[in-house]
Amino acid sequence: MNELSLFTGAGGGVYGSKLLNHRIIGYVEFNEHCQKIIRQRVEDGIFDEAPIFTDVRAFADIAEQYRGFTDVVTAGFPCQPFSVAGQRAAEDDERNMWPATLDIIKKIQPKVCLLENVPGLLSAGDGGVEDGTGRPICGYFGNILRDISENGYDAQWTVLGADDVGFGGKHRRKRLWVKCTRRDAANTDNT
Repeated sequence: MNELSLFTGAGGGVYGSKLLNHRIIGYVEFNEHCQKIIRQRVEDGIFDEAPIFTDVRAFADIAEQYRGFTDVVTAGFPCQPFSVAGQRAAEDDERNMWPATLDIIKKIQPKVCLLENVPGLLSAGDGGVEDGTGRPICGYFGNILRDISENGYDAQWTVLGADDVGFGGKHRRKRLWVKCTRRDAANTDNT
């Protein structure tokens, strides 16, 4: 599986992807310190040799080059616009990188996208749609689900923390995980 990692950070998610035998074909990370860590992990042979792009918005301009051979896009887009610890301005926060993330997904059309964010995304901002069973999904998350669906993907989501996965995690650190599967690729393999 070829994976493009958006908002790579220091590469914690990449470690998980490597456990799944994914081949990382590109990293997009704005923070210079994190870029250095990624480069070092590549030099150490831990991470795959691949380009490191510095700005997701600039990468969106060239993302189409990755179409046709990217199976998975992972994106833990910035949580500050949605976190209960912040202003929760969602779409009105300049740090909201969902529009750039969506632009990349539209251009690449991977089989699967794995998105990660804070649970506050479920209720931050305007919007509001139903989840298909009549339960309302308030906030900007409803807009994200609509965007995903309009672009040919079905989404499943859950909130999990370190204390939920059975590895002895003593802290909660809950995260919202969203798996988006392209409808025309849903039954082609077990991604």
